[in-house]
Amino acid sequence: MKIYKYWAMEKGRVRIGQEDKEIKCYGGSNYSINEAVDKAREKVAKVQRRIAGDKHVWDDYEVEIREEIVHVVDKDSVITRNRYGAQVLNARNLMILDIDKPQKSFLDIFSRSRDNKTRIVAMVRKLSQKPTYKSYGFRIYETFKGIRVIVLGKDFDPKDTHTETMMKDFNCDELYALLCKKQDCFRARLTPKPARMKLQRYKVTFPRARQEELEFRNWLSDYEAASRNFSVCKLIEQIGHGYISEAVRLHDEISGVQWNQQLA
Repeated sequence: MKIYKYWAMEKGRVRIGQEDKEIKCYGGSNYSINEAVDKAREKVAKVQRRIAGDKHVWDDYEVEIREEIVHVVDKDSVITRNRYGAQVLNARNLMILDIDKPQKSFLDIFSRSRDNKTRIVAMVRKLSQKPTYKSYGFRIYETFKGIRVIVLGKDFDPKDTHTETMMKDFNCDELYALLCKKQDCFRARLTPKPARMKLQRYKVTFPRARQEELEFRNWLSDYEAASRNFSVCKLIEQIGHGYISEAVRLHDEISGVQWNQQLA
C-alpha cells in the first residue's frame, strides 16, 4: 500500500517518433519532500527508458494512491480523500468485498422476484457456511448499488492467491479486485458520491497548488454539509464472530451505518 505524506512533481522530455514531448511524473515519500522529488525524477527516467525499449522497467511497479491523507487509523489503515472528494478507507489486510451482482445459477429462473441485493446476501450467507470460510466473521452492508462485506477473523494479503480465489467465490467486482491487487490494499468509500447528492462535481487534485486551496475548501464545506443527510451503507447483519478493529469502527461511524438515511 503506497500512500504518502509528501508528493512532488517533476517534468522531463521524451522523444516519441519525430516529436519531443513534455511529461510529468509524481513521486511520493513519508519522510521528506526531497525524497519525493528524487522518486519523481526516478519515474521520469523510467519513462524515458521504457520509450527507449526497456520493456521490463515497470515489472515490479506497485500502483501508488495519490490522495490526501485525512486520518491515519493505524499502521495498516489510512483514510484518504479521492478525486471526487469522498473519504476512502484504505486497509492493508482487512478484506473488504464489493459485490454488485449475485452469481448466476440455474435457480435464477425461479427467483426473478428477488432483487439483486437480496440474492447477494443469500449468496454470502451460503458461502459463509462452507468449511473454507466458516471460521471467519462477515459483516454485511447494503450500499447504493449492491452489497459490501467486511471479513473478520483473519488478515488477508491482497496479492495472495487465496484472496483472489475468495474474491471470485463471492463474485466480487472484477475491476475492484484487480485494483486491490495492484494497489496492495482493500478500499471502501466512507462518504457519499457528490453526484448522488445532486452536488456540483469538483475534481480534487492532490497535491494542490496554493491558489486552489480556497476554492477546494469552499467546495468541501458544501460537500460535508450535504453529506450529513445521507449514508453510504447500512449494516444488514454479522455472520460469525470477529474482532471489531478501530478501522471497522470508523468505517461504520463515518459511513453513517447508524443513521438509517438515504444511501448515496
